[in-house]
Amino acid sequence: MMRLFILIRDPFKVIQENKSDFLIWFLFTIVTGQFGILANFIVRHYTSGTSLSNSIYIESTNGSFYTFAIALIASLLGPIFLNFIKSERIQFRTLKTFTIIVAIFYLFITGIIYASLHSKFISSSLIGNLSIDITQTVIYVFAIIFASYGYCILRLELSHLNFNNINDPLFNEQNDEHVEEILHAEPLLNHDPNGIEL
Repeated sequence: MMRLFILIRDPFKVIQENKSDFLIWFLFTIVTGQFGILANFIVRHYTSGTSLSNSIYIESTNGSFYTFAIALIASLLGPIFLNFIKSERIQFRTLKTFTIIVAIFYLFITGIIYASLHSKFISSSLIGNLSIDITQTVIYVFAIIFASYGYCILRLELSHLNFNNINDPLFNEQNDEHVEEILHAEPLLNHDPNGIEL
């Protein structure tokens, strides 16, 4: 359990190494991704005097936060997958594989939740007691945190910090070392059954 906690926590240390890069990524990815929602808040406020809480409720019933979360995680998959298949020496294979798998399941589950909740007819008229869509809020916040995690995973290879505790050795190198150990440990394996050296 502690190993899992370390695998989740340690990649975020990349942010400390270069805070300005993370801030730029956060502004251009997370904040600018909200411009449509923010524009709707402003337009509703100045055209019909809609309060911020009512405007958030309207965006929630429209599924804007689901849509943003899905788009954010989908945009994370491409760079991680490209890095995974194009790198000559794949570092942090386990973390990248874990991130890709979680992202795909997240998109699948979120898509099902979004489709099932929005297949019902939702009236856009405001009613007296507004309720917060907890599921949408959790999915929205998780998407931002997970996208930040994905950013950190991509930055691990460029980092000058020591992440050997979360980097797994290449499977090929590990297998080669294992074969060498076996060959040196058992001299009979260096010869075929006829005594000819291999």
